[in-house]
Amino acid sequence: MKKFAMLGKWHVHAPEYAQILHDLPGCQVVKVWDEDPAVAREWAEYLGCESASVDNILADPQIEGVVICNATCDHGPLMVKVCESGKALFTEKVLTLTCDDALKVKAAVEKNNTLFAISFPHLSEPAVQFALETAKSGKLGKINYARLRNVHNGSIANWLPPHFYDGAVCGGGAMIDLGAHPMYLLTDL
Repeated sequence: MKKFAMLGKWHVHAPEYAQILHDLPGCQVVKVWDEDPAVAREWAEYLGCESASVDNILADPQIEGVVICNATCDHGPLMVKVCESGKALFTEKVLTLTCDDALKVKAAVEKNNTLFAISFPHLSEPAVQFALETAKSGKLGKINYARLRNVHNGSIANWLPPHFYDGAVCGGGAMIDLGAHPMYLLTDL
């Protein structure tokens, strides 16, 4: 059984990631942490696992990897700690709020040979893969302009939490969270 931990329930996808891991055969979420201990306890109870500190999770030799979904402004230092612990790391985007923090994470990943992945889900969608491959193939000629629309109803349907509108915490509000998808999709054209 492969054991994982969730670090933070701040991001809207955290419960989904935890449930996906929990439901995968041979995988189990065994510990969760959140900056708010009450949130962590409630989440642990829901998942049938333990609420623990970050240090406890990273020191646990049975935990192979962690999923980071804490506030974006706190990603950098936490990711470096995870890398130094020797655990695999999956993180919600955006990586960090500053280039300096991103470079520190990159250095920690490389130094510790960390198995690392960031959530770029649209890269695995067949229609997106087809569009990118077609654009890169030259069949469309030289690409001078590309437009990508990525939307959801989170604001008007009120399912985005209030902290998604705090630019200091998430780096630009809901726009940066949604806007990250076109950025990574179009950078390789």
